Amino acid sequence: MDVTRQIAEFAADIDYHHLDRAVVTEVKRLLLDTIGCALGALKTEKGLLAVQMARHLKGPAEAWVPGAIEKMPAASAAYVMGELINALDYDALLSPPDHATPYVLAAPLAVGQAQKVTGRHLIIATAIAHETALRISRGLVFGSRFHMELPDKGLVLGSPTPGYGMCVFGGTAACGKLLGLNADKIAHALGIAGYNAPVPMLAKYACRVPSNLNKFLSAGLLSQMEVVAALSAGVGLTGDTGILDGNCGFWKGFGCDGWRPEYVVQGLGETWIFPDRLFYKIYPCCGAMQYPLFLFAGLLREHGIGAEDISALEVKMNLLAELPLWHDNTLENHVDAQFNIPFVFAALAHGIEVGPEWQMPEIFKKKEILTFMNKVRVITSLSPDFASAPDVKVMVKSGTEQKIFSTRGHGSEYQTGDDVLIAKFLRNTRHVIEPSRAEKIIEGLQQLEHIEDISTFFSLMAP
Repeated sequence: MDVTRQIAEFAADIDYHHLDRAVVTEVKRLLLDTIGCALGALKTEKGLLAVQMARHLKGPAEAWVPGAIEKMPAASAAYVMGELINALDYDALLSPPDHATPYVLAAPLAVGQAQKVTGRHLIIATAIAHETALRISRGLVFGSRFHMELPDKGLVLGSPTPGYGMCVFGGTAACGKLLGLNADKIAHALGIAGYNAPVPMLAKYACRVPSNLNKFLSAGLLSQMEVVAALSAGVGLTGDTGILDGNCGFWKGFGCDGWRPEYVVQGLGETWIFPDRLFYKIYPCCGAMQYPLFLFAGLLREHGIGAEDISALEVKMNLLAELPLWHDNTLENHVDAQFNIPFVFAALAHGIEVGPEWQMPEIFKKKEILTFMNKVRVITSLSPDFASAPDVKVMVKSGTEQKIFSTRGHGSEYQTGDDVLIAKFLRNTRHVIEPSRAEKIIEGLQQLEHIEDISTFFSLMAP
């Protein structure tokens, strides 16, 4: 089964009229969310370093990136945007592999500007990038070799993906589309990208504390490689046009136990899977914390509870909370804050505006926040009282009396409609661009299919 060729033909042949209205609508929502996350990250340490790097990456003026005072080469712009999109850990999740968007969207955003493509072309490229990444992730059988072991707890834990290197095919295919490459050249680009995909390091990252600013994989470096792979194929460099195929295909080099090509190609170009697999975050932190935070916010609103009222807080989490990255209370940088369970509940309890402010040093090093963190108890299925415990339990002490408020929830209550995403975008951009420009960006994305040159539109994000 020639999977590589089928993906190349899919990317080369798909056109705007092949997308149904639901796909177009979801792409616009995803772009709104992603651009907001990039803008919101500008004042984080990781974001500031990315923009600083931009000043060292000289070349032709091809693409705007948030925070840069001038255009830069497409490959450099892809690097900066990739880093910004994932800096807050606020980007949407795609299941599988989870964090796909930073690794597949930054490159086509940059190449699209350099090529001065239309909004319709950007919509197509965004759909190609996410559909390809999701399908290839579904086809990989990771097995047990990537499981994380905690012998002291008798715990062996798997994750949805061992790493994000497989996303390189999504970003590369999308870049090939925007560069106008035919299926043959896109296949070569996929081969070039696949041979240079990074090894899976997510397990190492999850078990190492304190955290680091590079995180589980630099979205900037992977995005830069996608641009270079597509450009290289465009000028004639050849790659392995069967990179995904056979007994020695990418799956084996990536350390997988098996490969299910039918999961990749069945319905490719006819059925779009990714729109229904997207999960948008309400809170700027790890996805595992989203729903417990949502339930906690409900209790605070319903009962008028403030941080000063709470004597203790119990939160039920999945087994990720037992891994060092989630279990350690060290807060050396804003990435530590993204994965620190007591911290994010402390920030919410203290009424800190949900968004980039959570990851500012003046917040995650604040004395009141650090003191409150000691009140938070995290329970998992390893805890003896896990089965009987509610999802969130708040103990409130008033004089000699103590009240307990608790809740169990259902996933259907967590909603991220257009109003929620627009409000999130406005919070993310509040301190980096004027409200009038934020509104113009929202309006432009809602009418993206009518934009003739996206490079002009992206100039709205410059300082």
